[in-house]
Amino acid sequence: MGITGQDIVVGYDDTTAAMAAVRWAADLARSTGSGLHLVHAWTWPLLGQGMTGIPVIDPAGPRNQALRLLDDAAERVAAEHPDLAVTAELLPGQPREALETISERTGLLVVGTRGLGAVMGALLGSVSRGILHDAGCPVAVIRSDQHRAGPVVVAHDGSEAAEAAVDEAADLAAAWGIALRVVHVLAGSHAPYGSGAEAWGAGSRSRGILEQGRARAAARHDGLEVQTLMIEDRTVAEGLLGAATGARMLVIGHRGLSRGAFGSTAHAVLLHATGNVTVVRRPGHE
Repeated sequence: MGITGQDIVVGYDDTTAAMAAVRWAADLARSTGSGLHLVHAWTWPLLGQGMTGIPVIDPAGPRNQALRLLDDAAERVAAEHPDLAVTAELLPGQPREALETISERTGLLVVGTRGLGAVMGALLGSVSRGILHDAGCPVAVIRSDQHRAGPVVVAHDGSEAAEAAVDEAADLAAAWGIALRVVHVLAGSHAPYGSGAEAWGAGSRSRGILEQGRARAAARHDGLEVQTLMIEDRTVAEGLLGAATGARMLVIGHRGLSRGAFGSTAHAVLLHATGNVTVVRRPGHE
């Protein structure tokens, strides 16, 4: 598996959502033989005014509180999973920059939905927007650690980002011992087609993309059950959200064949998904 033997990093902020992300990551770490690394971003507070009007830095109290927060979470995980290597680290700086930096040296970054920021609006929140744009590894956005049924669903459109998503999805499915479902969405109103040949051509292209994804996943893990599904829907995002109903995880490329730095499909899926989603950047981190 791509993250086997590497630490799985979780951004932790002492919220219920963050603890769900920690539990989810701990379960995956056990399945993959990985370590679990909890991190919390912290900046030195400026408290009061000195004699010359210069702010007085008094970091001891808040810093110790942040350390205690991390240690408590690590102790809870270690108590539940005594065989799991759990570490914790207080990172200097703002959450976005701190998580981006540590993502360059890990196999998977995990955040809870609280980590998406207070406003799940058009920008998805400033912290998550930066992470999803610039993370050096896949980012799993966890809404629940309780749902363990269903397959891993991965979007595939033939792009390099989608191929990287297929690899990550296959690794997750293999680790959990469940099926992988490769999905391709034909967006827009396709019927009626101008001719039977046009309809056949559209279907043939989709079948080729699905077969490409299926073959890639099957070659990555012997014995992995790989299913394929072609969907027609108004938008790719709507098709993927429907396909992900009941899935254990939806995996998408951070952008497909679009030109934007963070694709509109990934944006819409993260905004409206009710389950867990992993966003994968293609190699090269463009």
